[in-house]
Amino acid sequence: MYAALTRKARNYAELKFRTLYYRISSERKSSLGSALLSHYLYSRTHALLKTLLSILRLSLMTIGYSLFGLSFSWFDTDFRLFYRHGFGFAKAALRLGNVQLEIEGKEHIAHGESYVFVANHTSVFDIPAVWVAVAEAVGDSSGGRLRIIYKRSLELIPFLGWALKVSPFIPIQRERARKSINSIEAAVRAFQTGESVVIFPEGTRSRSGRLMEFRRGAFHLAARAKKPIIPVAIINAHKILQADSVEIHEGTIRVVFGKPVPPPAQDDRLAERSLMKQIHSLVEQMLPEEQRGL
Repeated sequence: MYAALTRKARNYAELKFRTLYYRISSERKSSLGSALLSHYLYSRTHALLKTLLSILRLSLMTIGYSLFGLSFSWFDTDFRLFYRHGFGFAKAALRLGNVQLEIEGKEHIAHGESYVFVANHTSVFDIPAVWVAVAEAVGDSSGGRLRIIYKRSLELIPFLGWALKVSPFIPIQRERARKSINSIEAAVRAFQTGESVVIFPEGTRSRSGRLMEFRRGAFHLAARAKKPIIPVAIINAHKILQADSVEIHEGTIRVVFGKPVPPPAQDDRLAERSLMKQIHSLVEQMLPEEQRGL
């Protein structure tokens, strides 16, 4: 994550300074234009420096937390330290971005029950937001027993990817059916130990912030595990950090939990697709108009 952010930051800085150069060339003939340009230069430079500082801090924090997590992974067989440590990272990431969290629908989550949490995905801040929200909803200050399904390609990122490999989180490789089945089997085993699973069924972050079509994997998992599904709407995360940007804006993320939906009685494609459409509709209804699908 930090490597991608750093690369985007360099491209972002080059684009902004190129824009400023052209503005100077076209407006310096006018004294009023010069005054306006001076104000613009100051405000944009300040915003750029603030963004670059946030990226640096986030990168260093990610490296530090990853290395610390690796240091105890060899004896943390029940992942108790991982959850406490990772939960601290999630809260620190939100603080770093000056992100406030509002949680709605906590009454729909029963303590001691396992769920499949199905959420929309628009920003890297979705993951810490939903982790903190679920932990608060179940009243677990240590971070809860939560498995998050992530793309296996994230393991290629130095430090962060190394930590993910030794974590209890579940990688999925969508291009290979057999690997995906193994991931679903791992998630089913997690339910047997009382853990819940978070999945982002769109498969990638929405560039526009709008809800995209779901993939069937989350619903095949629910059918196999016979666990209820909680639809989750993550609102305004794309305004904090967009998928194609590195500019971090402080603000508020709302996490809304819907009522649990029972798993399908039958484990077949028709039942799973029907459930997929139902959950997609429920998530969309909880989102504001600007984030609903087109």
